[in-house]
Amino acid sequence: MEFFRVSRNAWGQETLLGVSWGLLWVFVGAALVFIAVHLVYKWLLAQDESRSRASTAASGELNLPERLIRHQLVDRLYHWTMAVTVLVLLGTSFLPIWGLKFPWIDAHWIAGVLLTLFVACHMVRALFWQDPRSMLIGVRDWRGMVQATQWLLRRRKEAPERPGRYPLLQKLYHHGIALFVLLILATGIAMMAKIDGPFWTRNPYLLSSDTWAAIYVVHDLAAMLVLAALIIHIYFALRPDKLWNTRAMIFGWIKRSDYVGHYDPELWRAEALDEGTRSNAAVAPGH
Repeated sequence: MEFFRVSRNAWGQETLLGVSWGLLWVFVGAALVFIAVHLVYKWLLAQDESRSRASTAASGELNLPERLIRHQLVDRLYHWTMAVTVLVLLGTSFLPIWGLKFPWIDAHWIAGVLLTLFVACHMVRALFWQDPRSMLIGVRDWRGMVQATQWLLRRRKEAPERPGRYPLLQKLYHHGIALFVLLILATGIAMMAKIDGPFWTRNPYLLSSDTWAAIYVVHDLAAMLVLAALIIHIYFALRPDKLWNTRAMIFGWIKRSDYVGHYDPELWRAEALDEGTRSNAAVAPGH
């Protein structure tokens, strides 16, 4: 299998055009293999996990409301607008490669510009209106991972410690997808110099050929990684045992049993939801 796409000029000199499109199936296949392995893992260990959740959720539910806020409206709007723009970017990137021909360039760069604006707004909100420390990976996260591994291998009787608002795997996925998307946006903005736009004229000689080659490779690899991550993300969103998370991203709330069963109230201070209205009263102590 070839790893790169190249072109040759009249003098036989090679120019790097990007990553080979054949690698796209490698990334898709890797995502599907991950899903298959996870399905087997869940089939083998689901009973033990259900017992663990039941025993954990059995304690501490008193004096908690039935529904608690998981995602604010602005964050849900960001999630779904980002999802739409990413799907447009991936569709306009890979569907023409798979043989579906259509005028994709304008839709591609417009979606890229919109996604850049959405990401910039999200970063500002995360830094100044939210708590960025909640996404940091600390010693407790790694300790919980070790405990979970020991528990799965039958080396530990007690269930692993419950995390705060964001479990370790969610943090790792967030940081990974953030890195891939930022690479796509940075390289994509540079590549806009090669097309004519409403406010600029194309300038393909803005950068050297070697620099353009590096940009193409990074852009292609990041896009394939995002596609693989998106497949895995959709899989988890549709799993029956994860639908409570998906519902939270649609409606904003989770049930009391989900809160107590999956999170440590001492680490995540959730807010009550009262008949469709948000309450600022804390329902649990701690940060």
